Amino acid sequence: MAAAGTGPRGWSTTAPVLETGATHLWFCDLDAQRDPGLLGSYRELLDADEIQRMQRFVFAHDRHRFLVSHALLRCVLSLYGSEPAAGWRFRKGTHGKPGLVAEQRAPAFNLSHSGSLALLAVGEGAGLLGADIEFHRPVRNFLGLATRNFAPSEAARLPGLEGAALAAEFYDLWTLKEAFVKARGDGLSQSLADFRFTFDRASRRLRFDALAALEPDPGRWAFWSFRLDGPYSAAVALRAADAAVRAEPRCFLAAPCRDWAPAPVECILRASSRITAI
Repeated sequence: MAAAGTGPRGWSTTAPVLETGATHLWFCDLDAQRDPGLLGSYRELLDADEIQRMQRFVFAHDRHRFLVSHALLRCVLSLYGSEPAAGWRFRKGTHGKPGLVAEQRAPAFNLSHSGSLALLAVGEGAGLLGADIEFHRPVRNFLGLATRNFAPSEAARLPGLEGAALAAEFYDLWTLKEAFVKARGDGLSQSLADFRFTFDRASRRLRFDALAALEPDPGRWAFWSFRLDGPYSAAVALRAADAAVRAEPRCFLAAPCRDWAPAPVECILRASSRITAI
């Protein structure tokens, strides 16, 4: 599902094969992209709205990360779609979830970035797709945040943990919940306590439960959770076309407009094959 060839500055436009039901995850170290010529080419890809949004950031490092992450989005979409990187036109959904204008076609996608890392999930045949990545900020009131926002059974996982273990448990939960909310496109309108995740770390399995009013068929959802150096937690939520969990996502590391390659990112938790509503 891509045309072979070479894009700007040698970027290969021969995409990895994205089969129906498959998901590809693209990671990018935003702060590592410092070549002035490359950054200039990124700016040329962005449209007027993106430039305006980028310029609203007060700090230079935030403007830089916005620039590189949106160049990543455009370059990767062009691996799978028919538009050049600068040709994509975006629109916002009801709760701000970005999508393409009606006349443009590409696989489902969702972009997230935190700290220096960006994550772009791309899925073919996915009805709903969401991704979230979070840097483990160590100084936070994790217990208070979990009590206010998580389901009681999720918040109960945190007492007794300290330091890096506490942060990791919190962010593994947070990214899974954010990925689900982003996939649905509900934004802040959805209570994070209306659905919950249960972990079995020994078997690397997770279970997803939801209020029937929110999701009458939770078994259609697949989830994957990842850890990366930094440390970071990342998660992907996919509403599959049937009850079977899809194949594990393939991961890639990219420098937009320059190069990309497969990345050995380990999945630490994944959804069970069939799940029932609360």
